Amino acid sequence: MNNKDLMRSYKQYKKHLKIGHLKLSFSKKFFLGVIFFILIPLVIVNIFFKIKYNKILYIFSFANNKEPMISIISELTKINDTKIILDPKGIYILPRILLIDFFTLLISKPLWTLSNLDFFGALSLKISKYYGYKKKYNISKLLLFQEYSFYSSYLTYIFESENGKLYNMMHGIPGPESSFFRFSKCFVWGDYFKSYYISKQAESKQFIITGSIFHQLLSSHKRIGIEVIDYDILYALQGDSYGNKNYTQYTLTILERLSNKNNLKIAVKPHPIYHTNIEIPKSFDILTLTLEESLLKSKLILSHYSTIFLDAKVLNRKVLAFLDKEQEELVRYLDKEEICFYKNDLYIHLEKILRKKIFDNSLDDIINLNSDILKVVEDEIH
Repeated sequence: MNNKDLMRSYKQYKKHLKIGHLKLSFSKKFFLGVIFFILIPLVIVNIFFKIKYNKILYIFSFANNKEPMISIISELTKINDTKIILDPKGIYILPRILLIDFFTLLISKPLWTLSNLDFFGALSLKISKYYGYKKKYNISKLLLFQEYSFYSSYLTYIFESENGKLYNMMHGIPGPESSFFRFSKCFVWGDYFKSYYISKQAESKQFIITGSIFHQLLSSHKRIGIEVIDYDILYALQGDSYGNKNYTQYTLTILERLSNKNNLKIAVKPHPIYHTNIEIPKSFDILTLTLEESLLKSKLILSHYSTIFLDAKVLNRKVLAFLDKEQEELVRYLDKEEICFYKNDLYIHLEKILRKKIFDNSLDDIINLNSDILKVVEDEIH
């Protein structure tokens, strides 16, 4: 049994619980413990399941088809022998190896195993879903998009135990949940992010530095006629993915005060996935434009921690990250003057940046725009 990958998944599961990404009451934990035994008959499906599809070398799996994923998907499909499953719906198949590992642990570490039945229940639910895709589509190599969930390490082990590979491609800014994981290979934007993941005890040998496909697309597809500045500040919301309603509302209050004093035009761009019920000042425009159009129309981009900072830098826009001091490690790729930690300083920071006439857009060491990203990915997969 590969204890290392199972333990990586276990430690990451506990990390998700600790930071609140997984919220389980006693009853939910009990249910997860019970459901593991309910899922055991799915092993029979594994034994008798018949492949109905032709051999597919690579499947790129995405949770949803939203920007900037649309552009990235169109680029990835240019790689030979590639097919896409968008939000795939498959059947649940529990791999025999998980059952063997469970009973091996039950014999060697009975108290630990029985006290963590909720982990095995949660793990089996996730693993059986992906393993169902694997068996249904006869997948030998699967590339996931920004997947740092607790089951990733053990899923990698299962793929590799059947002579397959599981890959992951970075998109979002890593948070505290991005820890302990291992893939066959994990493609990241630059050395900063590789070092960050390793500091969080992710497997060090998995990382391949590629730069970002989406940033490269932004750089090469600037639209003629759109680059007219309509807004002094664009506030990109992160909704439920950052802080709370009061924190976001405070930012909007400061922006409204700044706007009234300096006669500024301010826009708000909602997060495409997360939504928070907040009161946006009536004088602010709510943008429904694409990310690229929104950035090109704005002079200064304000958010908390987000990939939008890197996107803005590619398009030569000023940025300001406003976040808690303990989250500094998430934005250390920015210059010090582009980061604000304290509420009392936000107003002053915004005024200073808006007055600054010269802006340095030197981020090549992070996003690596000159690299042939798709060639790197294809070479590593082959």
